[in-house]
Amino acid sequence: MSKIETSLLTQQVYDILREKIIGRKYTPGNKLDIHKLADEFGVSRSPVKDAINQLVHEGLIEIIPRKGTYVTQLNFTEFIEVLDARLMIEMWAAQQVIQSISDDKIEEWGQIVHEMDSMLEVTPFPFELYSKLDMTFHKTLIDWTTNSKIKGIYSSLNTHVSLSRIVHSTSLGSTIKRHKDHWLLFAAMKERDLPTFLGTLTLHIESLKKEAELRWDEVMK
Repeated sequence: MSKIETSLLTQQVYDILREKIIGRKYTPGNKLDIHKLADEFGVSRSPVKDAINQLVHEGLIEIIPRKGTYVTQLNFTEFIEVLDARLMIEMWAAQQVIQSISDDKIEEWGQIVHEMDSMLEVTPFPFELYSKLDMTFHKTLIDWTTNSKIKGIYSSLNTHVSLSRIVHSTSLGSTIKRHKDHWLLFAAMKERDLPTFLGTLTLHIESLKKEAELRWDEVMK
């Protein structure tokens, strides 16, 4: 089997496993058997292992030594702490770049929000596509700082992946409720208005915390 074919199989297995975890067909704490998954998908164990390794990196799967491979169980307190860390990093990034980032880059940032707008008009709502754009929007702010250490820490938080597990079943309603914040953040960045930017960002993250608190027991069972 060629490397390209192997890569394609890995991506396909990854997509299926990720969808099953986000969509709660595999629930937190479920044990995953690589041999059974390979048989189920009609592939060798290699692409299954590679796909699982990607999902381990995203925090959706954990490998416990001498026990096995499991769908990650999220801890509410740790999740809220991660959101706090994300807020702290994004606020720091905004303070670093808001007076120096070019108008052209800000306009490019706004184009991401336009793309997110278009996702809201599609039926059924393409939650995964929107989520990737949402992640790109926030990550771009961090990338503008050019601080590789901060970028690494921010990526390791995996907040968008974890949030996907929480808001998946109410994704359109949850998205519409918070989407306006992205326009407000863009407008504040464009006006170089740091207080408004920081205030909007804080409210944005607080709304995520509230939704997580409301739906935690339902989603994590």
